[in-house]
Amino acid sequence: MSPRRELTPITRMLKSMAYLKPDRVPVLFFPEFDLMADLAEKPVKEYLNDVDLQIETGEKFKERFSDAYCAVSIYQPYAVAQALGCKLMEPEDLIPSVIEHAIKSPDEIENFKIPESPWDVPGTGTWLEKIEYSLESGIKPAGTGEFGPVEIACLLYGYDKFMFHMVKKPDLMHILLEKCNEFVIRFQEEWIKLIGGYATIILIADHVSGFMRKSYVDEFFAPYHKTLCEKLSPLTGAMFYHSENKSDHFLHEIGNWGYAMFHGQEWGPHQQAKDTVMNLENKFTLVGQIPGRDVMLREPDEEVLKQKIIENITTYGPGSGYILSTGGGINRGTPFERLDMMIELTKEYGRYKTKRKLIDPEESE
Repeated sequence: MSPRRELTPITRMLKSMAYLKPDRVPVLFFPEFDLMADLAEKPVKEYLNDVDLQIETGEKFKERFSDAYCAVSIYQPYAVAQALGCKLMEPEDLIPSVIEHAIKSPDEIENFKIPESPWDVPGTGTWLEKIEYSLESGIKPAGTGEFGPVEIACLLYGYDKFMFHMVKKPDLMHILLEKCNEFVIRFQEEWIKLIGGYATIILIADHVSGFMRKSYVDEFFAPYHKTLCEKLSPLTGAMFYHSENKSDHFLHEIGNWGYAMFHGQEWGPHQQAKDTVMNLENKFTLVGQIPGRDVMLREPDEEVLKQKIIENITTYGPGSGYILSTGGGINRGTPFERLDMMIELTKEYGRYKTKRKLIDPEESE
């Protein structure tokens, strides 16, 4: 029997996304930027301000985990939030976050102005300049990504006030969401134009859906993500939605919004989630489900970790349409040997006999 042909990590992913038969379940890694700073042996602030170092470290990470698709990038934290007026913290060795909201009261929302161009303001302008500079290295970014409109609205106004006024002042929150969505789309379009007019993947991270009842998802979340996907889908191979929060109450609708991939870790019981997605007309690729912090980083028992990974492979793998990953980014301090374990277990338990059946490691071939 001739040896089975090994696919590249990206080809493996593309086959799974199309619900075709890859050689084995793909693995995708999203390393957090503090983890990458540690790999570079630099404080986070220094790492994030050095584009060349980020490119060099990204290539080092990809070489270390060559059997996985490694989504590494240069990074401008909270670019859209900063562009729209938020003040960011500047720690030496932590990933920055918003420290001061741009909108203090609901009275400011109607007159709140968004910039005409993302090039004109700190945050998005700085990021686009870094991308433009990085292209000279000859390494073209495979994709783009930022927070979605609801997350941006919460960063601008405060999560607590947004959720409260979603109920008490819904018309104002819709005005805010329309403005946020307009700028997120504008920024993505400029970024994609800069890298050649096409992004392999556009990642949109918007965790707020996990805090909403289904009726609020339908009113305040889904319509804006549908618009975003309609505008950006012609510019990419796949719209990629990310949320680490609860998603079982809307899991069946993610494909209808326009997303081809969903990356998460709280989408409900395994088999139920698998059956839900497999029976959809607008199927999408499930990515993740191994909790990055509570399992990959903090689980003390290697055997427990191994069994959780095997369970995901053997439950979601048959039928393809699944990519093994941590449910969020790979957290700082996660032993690299645990990432190796994920890859090796897909080789042992995730090889395809047919599209809908994996090879039992105990079977003789």
